Amino acid sequence: MPIILAAGRAEGLGSPQALGRFGRRTAIQIAVDNCARLERPIVVLGDAAERVRRAVPRGTRVVVNRRWRAGQLSSLLAGLRLVPRSAAFLVYPVDHPMIGRRVIDRLARAFAERRADEKIVMPRRGKRAGHPVIFSAELRSELEKAKTAREVSYRDSSRVRFVAVKTKSIWEDFDSPASYRRLARIFKTGRSGRQAAGRGK
Repeated sequence: MPIILAAGRAEGLGSPQALGRFGRRTAIQIAVDNCARLERPIVVLGDAAERVRRAVPRGTRVVVNRRWRAGQLSSLLAGLRLVPRSAAFLVYPVDHPMIGRRVIDRLARAFAERRADEKIVMPRRGKRAGHPVIFSAELRSELEKAKTAREVSYRDSSRVRFVAVKTKSIWEDFDSPASYRRLARIFKTGRSGRQAAGRGK
């Protein structure tokens, strides 16, 4: 079940991260589109929640994290309130707009094919891992006790299935005007546009 984390603020951007435009779509539209083949997404809002809510595509469930300033894990836990305790979940930060649908599909397949002792599926390019990440239901209690999701993700590498990808989109996020302009420029020129359109590997 996809949980799209869209509560954060990019300082100086002039609008919430979820509303950052890449071509004809916003970051939140890209994330929801990429999850089209999965279950109905949960979108977690925080900063300017009512403004962002109006831009969230239909067919999603929305939860507002009033404690969004406490960090990303607080938004994940808010989203988990709508996820059955027996269900696995994909954690997708909205500030990674260059990710394409093919990456999501590959992660979903890898999770379905994983060994019983593999509790996490994560994309990796070279030696560097990135987002989104799929967690099995068994790890929910660990996340509820953790200080960060990263703490759980990297606690034991033997329980992680890494999925090799060729795209840098799994790292490419934005949290400032400069990083936003950089990604918007890359998207426009098409160097990562193939991935954002869903054809990246």
